[in-house]
Amino acid sequence: MSTLRERNRLRTRADIATAAIALFEEHGYDATTIEQIAKSAGVSIATYFRHFPAKEDVLFSDEDLTAAAMIELVAERADRTVSVAALADPIAAFAADLEDERIFKLTHLVMTNRQLEPRSLRIRLRWERDVARRLATEQGRTEPSPDDTLIASMAVTCLAVALRFWDKTSSSSGLSDLVRQMFARSTEVMDGRPSTGQRDTTP
Repeated sequence: MSTLRERNRLRTRADIATAAIALFEEHGYDATTIEQIAKSAGVSIATYFRHFPAKEDVLFSDEDLTAAAMIELVAERADRTVSVAALADPIAAFAADLEDERIFKLTHLVMTNRQLEPRSLRIRLRWERDVARRLATEQGRTEPSPDDTLIASMAVTCLAVALRFWDKTSSSSGLSDLVRQMFARSTEVMDGRPSTGQRDTTP
């Protein structure tokens, strides 16, 4: 059971994140200062830094939790084969859990700011690494093989492309559908087949 101190810590952390996203949307990421975020959240600058070491960290506060959630879904998948197709269901389920207004806004902020690209790329590489390690573990290996790494990379790429085009829509729903489209389309692209009957996701 969580203590009162822990609940207060989590509430303060959430308040800071909410204030930051609102300010980023209103003024832009670059123009918003940590001082403004702290003031809007009703906390001191020192309190901000106790929760987030840098300005960008407020946008990635759930990084560890989301990575763990993805791997849990991969580990529990019904299709136990080690293949890109077998990862479509767990990655789509992961995407479905992201379908809310807060994460939609956060994704837009990340996808439209060049300063945040390095952090976004590191998270993508982490997902690829963690999925590859999970696949290796299932096969009794301590390190991923080239196939494990390739499969993980292709699966995470399907998610990353879906996130890119989700950002260009006007709704916080539909991300899991986009992910499934990307998994299906990836095979067609590799075979050189043109797109037919796919929903247009361009703005």
